[in-house]
Amino acid sequence: MDVRLSRRRTPSRTRREWLPALVLLALLAPTAARAQGAGSDTLTLVWSAPGDDGNVGTAASYEVRMSTAAITANNWSSASVIPGAPSPLPAGTRQSLVVRGLTRGTTYYFAIRATDDATNVAPISNVVRWDWVLDAAPPAAPSGLTASRDGNGDVSLHWSANAEPDLAGYTVYRGLSAGGPFQALNAPNSLSTSFVDTNVPTGATTLWYQVSASDQSGNESGRSSTFSLSVVEVATAWTLQPAYPNPSKIGSPVAIPLDVPTSGAGSAELQVVDSGGHIIRRIALGSLGGGPQTVTWDGLNQAGAQVSPGVYTAWLVGGGARNSIKLVRVP
Repeated sequence: MDVRLSRRRTPSRTRREWLPALVLLALLAPTAARAQGAGSDTLTLVWSAPGDDGNVGTAASYEVRMSTAAITANNWSSASVIPGAPSPLPAGTRQSLVVRGLTRGTTYYFAIRATDDATNVAPISNVVRWDWVLDAAPPAAPSGLTASRDGNGDVSLHWSANAEPDLAGYTVYRGLSAGGPFQALNAPNSLSTSFVDTNVPTGATTLWYQVSASDQSGNESGRSSTFSLSVVEVATAWTLQPAYPNPSKIGSPVAIPLDVPTSGAGSAELQVVDSGGHIIRRIALGSLGGGPQTVTWDGLNQAGAQVSPGVYTAWLVGGGARNSIKLVRVP
C-alpha cells in the first residue's frame, strides 16, 4: 500500500501505485491548506489499497496512527489513532484520509496497518514524516538496469545506486508487453539495488522491467530505461514428447514434439522402427536449433512408400540420448 501526504485547499487524490504489501509513502503537494479553526493545518494521507492476500482481493479494515515520535512496532500502541479511516477498497484503488488539527512547526509521523477477514494484521507500513518542509524535487531515474533468469526460474534484477542523500528506496515495475501496462512489484522501502521477481507469470515468453527511485518525502523519479528478458524455457537435454495424433490413419502425417539442447541437434536423428526391430525410416535432425521443436513423420518408409497399419517405435538417437515413443498406424 502506497500512502502519501498532500497539503491543498481540498483533499487531494494523487498518483497511484500497485504494491503487494501495505506501505505508506508521503508525498507533499505544493499548496498549503488550513483546516477550519485558527492555528491548525489539514493534511491528506493518500495510498493505494493493499489486497486481502498481497495485491489480490480486499482487506477488511485499516488502522491509521500518528505520533510526534518515529513510529515503530514497539511504540505502535502508544501512537494516536486517527479517526475516520475509510473501509478498504479492492487492491490498487486509491484511498485517502484527512488529518486535521495539526500544529505548525511540530514534526509528525504517520503509519498504517491493515487487517484481513481472518483478523491477520499486516506489519506496520513505512513511516511518513512531516516536518513542514516541502520537498518537491524527485530523485534521478535509476540507471544500469539488468535482469537474468536464475536456476530457480526466478528473475534477478540489478541496477546502479542513486546518490541522493534522502533516498527512501526503489520500486520495480514489470510489464507483459513493451508498452505496458507496468505493475509495481514492491514497495519503495529498501535501498537495495537488487530485486528477485519470484512470481514470473505462467505462459509469459518475454518480460519488461523498469525501476524508479523515491525519496523520503515521497517524490518518485521517472522510470529507468526498460530492460526486456526472454523467459522461454530452453532445453538443456533431449526430450521426446508424445506424438499426435496417435493412433494415426494411414496417409496422414504424425507430429512428434521434442526438445533440442541449446547446443543444437548435431548428428541426431529420429529412427522409425517396425515391430520386427527393423529401421524403416531415418529423419535427420541436424538442422534443428535449440529449444522446443516438432518433427513430422509423413508415414512413409525410406523408399517413399506408405507403411502398413501396425505398431511402430520412434527412437531419438544422438548426442548421448536414446529415447523412444510408440506410434500406432490404423487403416
